[in-house]
Amino acid sequence: MKPAILGSVAVFLGYASAACPYQDMKRAGFLDDETLSKFEKLKNDPSFIEHLSEKPHAEQHRRSDTLIGPKTAEGLLDLPLGGGVLNGQLQPLSGPLSGILLPVPQEFSIKEIPGDDPDHQFIPPGPGDIRGTCPASNALANYGYLSRNGITTFKEIAEAFQTGYGFSFELSVFLSALALLAGGDLITGIYSIGGADPRVPNTLGPAPGMSSHGVFEIDGSITREDTYFGDNSNFILQRWNEYVDIADRHGGQFKAETQAEDNGVRYDYSRATNPTFYAGAIWFAVSHAERVFVYEGFANGTDQNADWDNIAPFFLNETFPPHWYRRGEPFTLPQALGEAAALFLSNPRILGGNEGSVDNFVPLGLAANLTELAADPAGLGCWVVENILDVAPGQVRQTFLDHADLYNGFIKGIVAPLFTDDGFFNCNFTNFFEPGYSEGYNDTLGQSASGSPVNGAYPGIGVIKPHSEPS
Repeated sequence: MKPAILGSVAVFLGYASAACPYQDMKRAGFLDDETLSKFEKLKNDPSFIEHLSEKPHAEQHRRSDTLIGPKTAEGLLDLPLGGGVLNGQLQPLSGPLSGILLPVPQEFSIKEIPGDDPDHQFIPPGPGDIRGTCPASNALANYGYLSRNGITTFKEIAEAFQTGYGFSFELSVFLSALALLAGGDLITGIYSIGGADPRVPNTLGPAPGMSSHGVFEIDGSITREDTYFGDNSNFILQRWNEYVDIADRHGGQFKAETQAEDNGVRYDYSRATNPTFYAGAIWFAVSHAERVFVYEGFANGTDQNADWDNIAPFFLNETFPPHWYRRGEPFTLPQALGEAAALFLSNPRILGGNEGSVDNFVPLGLAANLTELAADPAGLGCWVVENILDVAPGQVRQTFLDHADLYNGFIKGIVAPLFTDDGFFNCNFTNFFEPGYSEGYNDTLGQSASGSPVNGAYPGIGVIKPHSEPS
């Protein structure tokens, strides 16, 4: 764990008077012996916090007057279309990608969201507004932190995730980049948070939207059906109730224990019923990371409480809970991958896919080293990026192959710099894989969700706690 991050955690612990979560971070692979000893000192001597928080928060973002990015075997920067990170800022792309607007780091502090901000009050989506399968993005659109019509940009959504949920700059950039790569128009940086929409240009080919199968919408998702069964877009109340039942067995908290158990249930069900079920590199990262985001992003920042009253509004109404505060310290990309890996290790499954039949599951051949990989968050991050083109859903696979230079240029200029020369990942990239065949080909473009019921469909949320039958 970086010293600046350690100091930030310490500050949070100081004002929250909460127990230090260093055992979880140790299990996730963040804490070496030196850092662990600092946490022990902090626990025994609260005044030690002063020595951990001397660096200003701005240093959370890498500050370097040297351009950071992937390098060639000769040690030269490998940025064919520009990009890279300089002084904590993404640098512009060139050529056909020069029109992409780039996100910038936002200020972080614990803050009530939306509070009394007149520009960010809830307005239900209207007839021309599009919503998708991600409750986090839908809520941001419902409050105007991103375009209320659901047509967003690489820049806008990366900044909105920082402002709305307190995700770090690097993590927010990474998530928005994945969405753009898989479902947007790469030339303009525009994409839909739902399915295909005529307001999104199709410059290079189909732009199926953020809800396209294989990225943020995956087999075995928390509340959506697998694409094979027809409708992967709409919220399934039965799955939500099963999710709540598991949380009830874990003290009513939607934290790691609940997420690990439910993820295993969803994997097992999809593998047993879906003949095209596929769990590849992106499934490995997303299926675990999206669950980490539930208790790191949706929990109330005042005490990190992830109970029904704090989590249900996001899933059922796509609203922020009453008197909800975003986290006070940014949730970082290394933390996200580390906690996702810890979830996997607590209830592991085999990567692979059903090839035409539920009786024909074909492992990806990673069983021997996957556990070892998951135990190394830095190595896991490098592996995910090297397999990044696994995000290509079937309907845009040919687009990737026809314009590989542009997609690789974007990855090298925007995504890879987040994983190189940062003191944690230090990835030495050699290549990026092409899309795998078994992503689950689908002739239809991404669908837009009708969304979770919104605009008062569940008026008791935040007031009462109806577990089995919200009303």
